[in-house]
Amino acid sequence: MTEDFFEGLCNKYYKKILKYSVLCVKDKDIADDIVQEVFIVVYKKLDRLKSHPNIGGFIYQTAKNIINEHKRKLYTTLMHEIREDREFMGSGSVEKEIDSRIDEYEYITDIISQLSDEKYRLYKLYYIDNMPMDKIADKLGIEYTALRMRYVRLRREIKEMVRRLAEEKF
Repeated sequence: MTEDFFEGLCNKYYKKILKYSVLCVKDKDIADDIVQEVFIVVYKKLDRLKSHPNIGGFIYQTAKNIINEHKRKLYTTLMHEIREDREFMGSGSVEKEIDSRIDEYEYITDIISQLSDEKYRLYKLYYIDNMPMDKIADKLGIEYTALRMRYVRLRREIKEMVRRLAEEKF
């Protein structure tokens, strides 16, 4: 009976929760993980849910809570990466000596020219035009959290490009 009840909930809500999750996080793989977590919570609370007055509301609220937790983790990760970047850039006299010998304009131009048009636009809006991320998200018509993830990926890509360029030239 419990298994049938759970299966019925899965049949009724799985696709709806998946769609909701994809809309919130803009990533199908992450949304799949979130839905799995939601239904693990549902399964663990089956006995209480049998008498719950609003099972669908409980399931959606659980999804919302898990999505928000995911967003908090993304934010924490992003802030950690930013701190690491700042610490790295501010450390060591060897790095400063090497940096002083680099023609920064040529170096930056070489890196930036390798970006796609879309990534260059993101780079320009935030790093050159100094536009706040919330304004960029509005301008581009995308979720703020999705934009932050694009910037995380863009920074990673630029770091990798810098690493490769440094290996080639130094």
